[in-house]
Amino acid sequence: MWQLAKAGNDKAFELLYTSTATFLANQAFRVIKDREQAKDILQDVFISLYLKRETIPTDTNILGYLCNAIKYKTSNALRNEMVKGQHHQNLLLQAHQQEALQPQVYERSALRKEIDKSIHTLPQKCREVFMLNYYGNLGYKAIAKEMGISVKTVEKHMSKALQVLRRDLKEEHVAGLIVMSVMLQQTALV
Repeated sequence: MWQLAKAGNDKAFELLYTSTATFLANQAFRVIKDREQAKDILQDVFISLYLKRETIPTDTNILGYLCNAIKYKTSNALRNEMVKGQHHQNLLLQAHQQEALQPQVYERSALRKEIDKSIHTLPQKCREVFMLNYYGNLGYKAIAKEMGISVKTVEKHMSKALQVLRRDLKEEHVAGLIVMSVMLQQTALV
C-alpha cells in the first residue's frame, strides 16, 4: 500500500490513512487526553507524510514511521502546553487542595515558580519522562513503551527528576513536594 501511495496513488494514500487513523489518533490521545488535539496531530502527521512521500524510502516500515511521527508531535504538544502553563497550573492546584494546611496565595505562587524553574533545569530525556508521568498521567510501563526505552531507564529518569525537585525546593515547600511525590508514585503503579 505504501509503495502505491508513494508513487502518487491517491486512493492508496487514502486507504493508508483510513486503515491507521484510529490507531494513531488513540496513540496521541493516550498522552495528551484531548481528542481534538489528537486529531490535529494526526492531520499534521499525514500532511507531512504526503509532502515528504517522495523522499521517504519505499521499503520504510510506514506504520513504525507514523507511530514515531505521532510520538514526536505529541511530545512537542506536551512541551508547548508546559510552556503555556495550562497543565502545570491545574496540577499544582490539585496538589495544593490535597495539602492538610492550605498555604497562602503567595506561598503557592512561589512554589509554582520554584517547581517550574526546577523542571526546566532537568536534562531533556529526564524532563520528557517527568512530563509524561506528571502531566500526561502515564505509568512507567506506558512511558517506556511510548519513548522506546526500558522501564528501568524510566525509573532512573524519574528518580533523578525527584532528586532535583527535592534539592531545589526550599524547606517551607516540603509539604507540597511530599503531596506531589505521593501523586507521582501512585501514577507509577498504573
